[in-house]
Amino acid sequence: MSDEKPGLEQRLNRLDEIVRTLEREDLDLEAAMKLFEEGVGHLRIAQELLSNAELRIERLVEGQRS
Repeated sequence: MSDEKPGLEQRLNRLDEIVRTLEREDLDLEAAMKLFEEGVGHLRIAQELLSNAELRIERLVEGQRS
């Protein structure tokens, strides 16, 4: 078993799976809530990863202007 955390692409893929599952009509409330909570966690981390990447890019661009 790997201790490696999922990256952005894996998180976005999982979010897509979660959305497709939540759209099903036969999903019970408890299962839907668990999936929703998992999705929110993936979304928050994905946003953090994107923000960090944006900061790195800004620093690289600013470094080239100096």
